[in-house]
Amino acid sequence: MRRHLVAALVALPVVVVTLLGLPLALQLSDEARRELVHTRVTEARGLLPTVVRALTEGEQSGLRRQIAEYQDRTGGRAHVFDAEGRPVVGALHPLPAELTRQSVVRAALEGRFTDSSDRQFSEPAEELVVAVPAVHRGMLVGVVVVCSALDDLELKQWTIWAAVAVTGALALAASGFLAEPLARWILRPVRCLEVAARRFADGDHTARVPVRLGPPDLRVLAETFNHLAEQVQHQVTVQKSFVSDASHQLRSPLVALRLRLENLEPHIARDGSGSLEQALGEVDRMAAILNALLLLARAESGAQATERIDVRAVVEERVASWRLVSEPRGIAVTVEGEEELVASAVAGTVDQILDVFLDNAVRAAPAGTAVRVRLVEDAAMVAVQCADSGPGMTAAERARACDRFWRGANAATGEGSGLGLAIAASLARVNDGDILLQEAPGGGLHAEVRLPARPPSQDEHHAPAALKESVR
Repeated sequence: MRRHLVAALVALPVVVVTLLGLPLALQLSDEARRELVHTRVTEARGLLPTVVRALTEGEQSGLRRQIAEYQDRTGGRAHVFDAEGRPVVGALHPLPAELTRQSVVRAALEGRFTDSSDRQFSEPAEELVVAVPAVHRGMLVGVVVVCSALDDLELKQWTIWAAVAVTGALALAASGFLAEPLARWILRPVRCLEVAARRFADGDHTARVPVRLGPPDLRVLAETFNHLAEQVQHQVTVQKSFVSDASHQLRSPLVALRLRLENLEPHIARDGSGSLEQALGEVDRMAAILNALLLLARAESGAQATERIDVRAVVEERVASWRLVSEPRGIAVTVEGEEELVASAVAGTVDQILDVFLDNAVRAAPAGTAVRVRLVEDAAMVAVQCADSGPGMTAAERARACDRFWRGANAATGEGSGLGLAIAASLARVNDGDILLQEAPGGGLHAEVRLPARPPSQDEHHAPAALKESVR
């Protein structure tokens, strides 16, 4: 966009200089020509009294002297013809035959005039010829012809064109010099708005745009964006606070409800014990959902301090805990890959993400199969992969798996809350990472979390607000 704006800022002066400079140069050149013609006509008319006396009284000595003075003073040539077109007196090298063929001379000899100043003039390629009729007592007695070289006129015209060209070039140079900073000044609020919009879209709801940059219209746009951002931030904060407060406040009633249900067990008949167990299971499920909501609210509460995490140690510890659940079901959990793996993450987030992966994998894997946990590292990222041999997910299901409260078609009634992968994705974003779900080789689900391999610098010791792109 900046290149287009710079081109427009440079093209506009080009058009203006072209539309104004060319007519100006043409006008000035024409005025210079007219000024020369007016000067030569005035000079020719100055010779008329002497010419009339010479042609009517025969006194030519004064005429010759005046013509010689004129030629010495101006460098032009002067000729005199009688009414019949015969040369009377003229320059040292007169060309009467050529002059009489000039249209202006013929017109003057015929007494034909084209304007009120009773003169005729033309502009041949090499010189300017001006013919002024000499009239005595209403009769044409002769013609005064003045010939002037056009060298001075051409020089003056070239000077005019050069001055217009230099002025235009300076204007274009100035526009080219000023176009870049002017374009930056105009587009700086747009770039700030773009950066703030990207940060806002990535989850940084504190992103704002400076309102004192650029043209007034763009300042209004910046103020509008900031107002919108404040409203959205307020609504998101209210929503998160509500979820956190509601989840926290409901925990105590659920604990009390469970205690009351357990106290009812001795007073319930044997055939009602199954219903009691189902009620206790629903209470436990509700408590798990509330705990998940609290965890999700904390994960999305904003930037948190990061530290170096020994990923291998965390994986070994969580796998050891989940083997207590998987081995009675005939499911093995294996760990392979890098022995030393360090990531930059918020404390407690890697083990929670891995718990979600292992929980889903152990639930989905059939007996006699294995859940494979693999650690991978490249130059910038650390990946923890978890693959099972269960029924897996379709591409459409994998696209929605990280949505809140979404549960797959194969999920059993009352099993899971639909928040596990949503929590894992939020925790990954807190660490500037992402979650990847793919089909495992041979069937099943391949779940992977990717985290930064190295901790940030000292002045960047906070986790980014959100991912640049969420991968589900």
